Amino acid sequence: MFILKNEIQFDTAHYLSGYEGKCSNIHGHRYRLVVELSSDTLQASGQCRGMVADFSDVKKAMRAIAEQYDHKLLIEDNEDGRAVAEALSNVPNQFAIVMVPYRPTAEEMSRDIYYQMKNAGYPVYSVELYETPTNSCKYFE
Repeated sequence: MFILKNEIQFDTAHYLSGYEGKCSNIHGHRYRLVVELSSDTLQASGQCRGMVADFSDVKKAMRAIAEQYDHKLLIEDNEDGRAVAEALSNVPNQFAIVMVPYRPTAEEMSRDIYYQMKNAGYPVYSVELYETPTNSCKYFE
């Protein structure tokens, strides 16, 4: 089994609807995204002969996904989240808000990124998303 591993970082803020505690405030993280691809075999011909996938192609796909979140505010698309987004839309500076169909936790985000990579055609083994240098969630099937 071959495991290919690639990582990038991005900055994102999020709002955790219904959370009680200091993380109930809008706050941000320097996320570290680690994606692992796996394959029993290597490509037999063409540009990527002898590879699971081209590292630069994998990184490009990861950056495209991260760009959806980078320097943006993630808010769950529910009644509470829509109210927060509406309130922020009245602030003079425009906020880059992304409404997501889940509570934007490291767990939900890692699963979402896993499926985005899989849908892009990569043989994803796992996605690990670090919210802080010591706290992460690893999603795999």
